[in-house]
Amino acid sequence: MRLFLCSHFEKVGNLLKNEVTGKNVLFIPTASINEEYKGYVGSARKLWKKMNANITEIEISTAPIDEINKAFENADIIYFTGGNTFFLIDQIRKTGVDKLIKKHLNSGKLYVGESAGAIICAKDLSYINSMDEVPKNFSQKDYSGLDLIDCYIVPHYLCTPFKECSKQIVDEYSNLSLCPLNNSEVIFIENGEKRKLNV
Repeated sequence: MRLFLCSHFEKVGNLLKNEVTGKNVLFIPTASINEEYKGYVGSARKLWKKMNANITEIEISTAPIDEINKAFENADIIYFTGGNTFFLIDQIRKTGVDKLIKKHLNSGKLYVGESAGAIICAKDLSYINSMDEVPKNFSQKDYSGLDLIDCYIVPHYLCTPFKECSKQIVDEYSNLSLCPLNNSEVIFIENGEKRKLNV
């Protein structure tokens, strides 16, 4: 299983440039759709294009499941943008996309997660609720994540505007195996081995 987890894709995505040329990227902006600020989605889209990736964009909360299935089949790389972690995991579990993610990662595809897209890889997501609000219509019975990694990503560590809440999470959840990442850092996980990269 290969995962590239970061806070801010625009800053670190170039680390993938040798790997993505000509590849099919499934671009999933779902976490961002209810957010006021979406600048990071546009800048990520721009960077993927600059690296000559072929982008297919799909919004999993509204797309028909057969369309989602097809998009996953055709993808070499699965990319989730940032946004609201709890809205994203709710849509992923509601639609069965959690099973699709695991199936395709097990077949060797690369998972790229930015901010919320990185957080959801943990086993449980309740640690992040001082950074992200749980939507009123959240429909899951718990805050389980995808359980793909054995650590808990804290994105935007000590970076504006998340300076206070990221520090609070690190102080409050010192019992967890936290992995704070600033906007220039990446965790790359391959076959269970973790490497921290910096740009």
